[in-house]
Amino acid sequence: GNGAGESRNSQILGNLPLQSRHQRRQRAQARQRSERDFGSVPHSFVFARGRPGRSLRSLCRDLRRVLEPFTTRNLQV
Repeated sequence: GNGAGESRNSQILGNLPLQSRHQRRQRAQARQRSERDFGSVPHSFVFARGRPGRSLRSLCRDLRRVLEPFTTRNLQV
């Protein structure tokens, strides 16, 4: 029903959608799986040393795209 407890929770949570216990558990398990799967995978940085020309910048950009799931695309110094 629409008891006093539910209205009190909606005031505390604001506009956040309410999740069931099952949804919270599934989300927590998915977060743990992704940390376990991707945390052990090596990550990489691709950057040029010195003053890179146009072709070297293009090569760095292409190499970042190849390594993309585990490297940053827009690394800023």
